Amino acid sequence: MPAKEGKLLTGLMVNNSMAGGKVEFVPQKGNRVCWYGCGPTVYDASHMGHARTYVTFDVIRRIMSDYLNYDVTMCMNITDIDDKIIKRSIEQGVDFLTLARHWEKEFFNDMAALNVRLPSVVTRVSEYIPEVLSLIERIVKNGYGYESQGSVYFDTQTFRKTDKHIYGRMEPSSVSDESRVLEGEGELGLTSSEKRHPCDFALWKKAKEGEPSWDSPWGKGRPGWHIECSAMADSILPFPLDIHSGGIDLRFPHHDNELAQSEAANDRPQWVNYFLHSGHLHIHGAKMSKSLKNFITIKECLSRFTARQIRLLCLMNRVSSQEPHLLLPEKPLTFTFSFAFVGVAVSVASLPPDARVHSATGPKEGWDSFMNYSPDGETMQQAIDVDRSFDNFFALVKAKLRDATPVSDYAQKWGADDFALNEQLQSAKEQASPLEELRNCDVVHKAILDNFSTPEALVALQHLMSATNSYLNQKTGEDVKAPLIKEVAKYIFHMLKIFGVVEDDEEDLAYVKAQGSTAAAAAEIEGLVECVGAFRELVRTSASQGMRAVNQALKRAPEKSPGESDASPIGAGEAEGELLQSLSVTMSTLLQACDEAELQAKKERERQVPPADYFRVLHADLYATFDEQGVPLTLKSGEPVSKTQRQKMLKQIEKHQKVHEQWLASRGQHA
Repeated sequence: MPAKEGKLLTGLMVNNSMAGGKVEFVPQKGNRVCWYGCGPTVYDASHMGHARTYVTFDVIRRIMSDYLNYDVTMCMNITDIDDKIIKRSIEQGVDFLTLARHWEKEFFNDMAALNVRLPSVVTRVSEYIPEVLSLIERIVKNGYGYESQGSVYFDTQTFRKTDKHIYGRMEPSSVSDESRVLEGEGELGLTSSEKRHPCDFALWKKAKEGEPSWDSPWGKGRPGWHIECSAMADSILPFPLDIHSGGIDLRFPHHDNELAQSEAANDRPQWVNYFLHSGHLHIHGAKMSKSLKNFITIKECLSRFTARQIRLLCLMNRVSSQEPHLLLPEKPLTFTFSFAFVGVAVSVASLPPDARVHSATGPKEGWDSFMNYSPDGETMQQAIDVDRSFDNFFALVKAKLRDATPVSDYAQKWGADDFALNEQLQSAKEQASPLEELRNCDVVHKAILDNFSTPEALVALQHLMSATNSYLNQKTGEDVKAPLIKEVAKYIFHMLKIFGVVEDDEEDLAYVKAQGSTAAAAAEIEGLVECVGAFRELVRTSASQGMRAVNQALKRAPEKSPGESDASPIGAGEAEGELLQSLSVTMSTLLQACDEAELQAKKERERQVPPADYFRVLHADLYATFDEQGVPLTLKSGEPVSKTQRQKMLKQIEKHQKVHEQWLASRGQHA
């Protein structure tokens, strides 16, 4: 661990693979954090395993920079020279860099769709060949590498014999596993007869006919897989790195070999202070694998769920037999619109006192352990429910704030309920002992410092949200303390913004960022609520002045819907007998706008589904198996699809393809 003097110390504890457990995070210099993250090998579509890894580290990076105030420089590589890329380019008859650039672009498009921030620096292997050669020469010069038949290998046995280096530091049990070593050599790897020891690995691979190659002191060839990251990190970031990150499957041999190379080239120990490894992604309880046919691309997932729901799934990933997991109501939170003679009330059901806290037996899970994803399973439904609860909460708060402002019109002296709610807010924000009201869950700040425990942080935020819902539903507009409610909502929104769940400013509390027709519908509904609210206030004021004034107010009922006129929401000319009819029309308009917005959103989601996934995604409840074109082969009952049914399905896919192509064209893309 680096010395603590002169460093920004926040009390953050992280699970460090270099130490085999949680240790205090101490940066190498001041508040600066130099971070290298392993990027993708770009030869195919990005999948949910990528989403899990890069969303996870995006959350951690946001916490470190936006919450803990570290100055983070993050470098991420793009592996565009690799056996898989070369093999795929030969199969498809295209240049390897053309293939790599295509899938690199797709990868960054997927990351943008998931709201993952760009790294500070992007490095491509193809652009760092001179740096790769230089690093290999330093390794050979220091006695840790050797040339053999035009290739160069790392001498693991010489490295292991030194006093200042440890080979296989993070996974020593795998050091002598030749099968694991060969996995890291790639599909086009060389024979072990060229090596001094079976566990030595390639730094530079002699070129074979038809493969891309570059000149080197040892002849034509290309970089080995492991040397790429060491060379690019060495050229951008100082020695030692504060953080190196990647998926757990890279720990050995890739990351252990990176450590060995970098320490050998610099002839110094401890190249990385903190190694962070995200856990595997499991699909339906099994590790994702093409051979198991449970391979799910990011685009496929986004055709069914929002980026926010996927991020919430990653944030929620922790289960323990001892600790509460997710606070959810038994039923989804719903709006209740109640129109009455003198106005409109908008409310949201609060979480009941016995709201269930999910728990399960088994090992703890977190960002650094496996995550289970099942499109139709409980974990994804939990993410959807949590997303809905936050959405409803901010809508309720904004409605109540409209009722309780301007503050100059209402009494502001706090009562017992106000003090109790503020106590829960402060307990969530500060480093304090957990309250009994919070069921002994870790408060937000403490949870974050405990190895980025976002599940516990979300639990605390949900308890605070539940307490606020209860507060709001027990009070009328004049009893609500608007400044206090705004502070609570802004804090919850701020923390969701830290986690990357939302992006807008806290002042707006815009949990859902509407666009296009959806935004227009939302604006119409917002104006409608304001219109009826204004009318209600007019009747209230007039009532205090006697029935004559009330009758005058009734004659000034809304003349037009907010969308039909830019004039004041309170029109003129309607008689008392028409008032109820006017309110009925208002209710009908509101419901119609909601239905239309929901229908439009559903159609928009359907248009985004690729034709090959039409039946898999939109009719998954009807069919069990599919062919390569995405056409169903069997029904859920196991009954095979008839030839007649198949012909009809092909016509449906053809029809949907036109719709999908229109959607792509509207976004400036091509099928």
